[in-house]
Amino acid sequence: MSVGLRQTGTGLLHQDQDCRYDLAENLPSAWPVSATLGLTDAEILPPDIAELFTATGALCRSSQEEQSIEFHLSVGKRRQLIEARFVPDGDGLIIVLVDVTDERSREAAVNALLREVSHRSKNLLAIVQSVAMQTARHSDSIQDFLDKFRGRLHALSSTQDLVTESNWQGTHFQSLVTSQLSRVVPSLLRELRITGDNPLLGPNAALHIGLAIHELAANAVIHGALSTGSPGHVWVDARIETRPGRPRNLTIEWQETGIETGKSPQPPRFGTMVLERIVPLSVGGKASFSLDQDHLSYRLTVPGDQFEI
Repeated sequence: MSVGLRQTGTGLLHQDQDCRYDLAENLPSAWPVSATLGLTDAEILPPDIAELFTATGALCRSSQEEQSIEFHLSVGKRRQLIEARFVPDGDGLIIVLVDVTDERSREAAVNALLREVSHRSKNLLAIVQSVAMQTARHSDSIQDFLDKFRGRLHALSSTQDLVTESNWQGTHFQSLVTSQLSRVVPSLLRELRITGDNPLLGPNAALHIGLAIHELAANAVIHGALSTGSPGHVWVDARIETRPGRPRNLTIEWQETGIETGKSPQPPRFGTMVLERIVPLSVGGKASFSLDQDHLSYRLTVPGDQFEI
């Protein structure tokens, strides 16, 4: 029996009619005493646990029904969470002890993950709802809405994949840029230059910055430096700025140069709103957007709580 108990990590106690232990096998490593036989709860356990044991044992005897409790025991710096099941028998009580520390830790981790998934999903649904409403408001036809909304939805989906693959930690900036550009027009990556720092963006920052990159890339393909026949190029730079006595910031710049004369690089109305209002507001930062005949510039400042080095 002892071998089987050890293999399953189960401890076993038996208490006689006088509430004294006459059997003790494979007790938890944090069990307070080694000489358990012949002793009572009060002689073995700390007062609060002894009181819980005595009360549960009395209830089990009176009801003749199995009872279960959980309690902590300490061994060095580690605390063990023990589940005790009290089972009545003709000669007293059988008490089965199981160390459930790891099991409860796993349950807590899973529950925390589920809460995080629920929270992130609600945030994502709110973003999708906002994008759908604003896209519809600034679309000229159903087909126009479908084309624009599909692209923005795919942009969010692509970023969400990166965030999920990192166990919700976020995604690195350069991976985000490459993912968005390769999704829009993979062949035009050769016209793109990415320089500077490569911080890990948090999930919220990644989703919104990814949406901004999508708007810039889609506009560049239709109107700007990445459009067919244009001799232009795109440069994306990220710099972490650290100033004495002030929080660090991440400055992201998107530059398009050599735009073909006659092209109109101004993003559509909702695209401008995304770049200048929605994204900076969502990450707690600031943004500026400017363009002239052959040059487009977008600058986004992201506060330090939205990324890690």
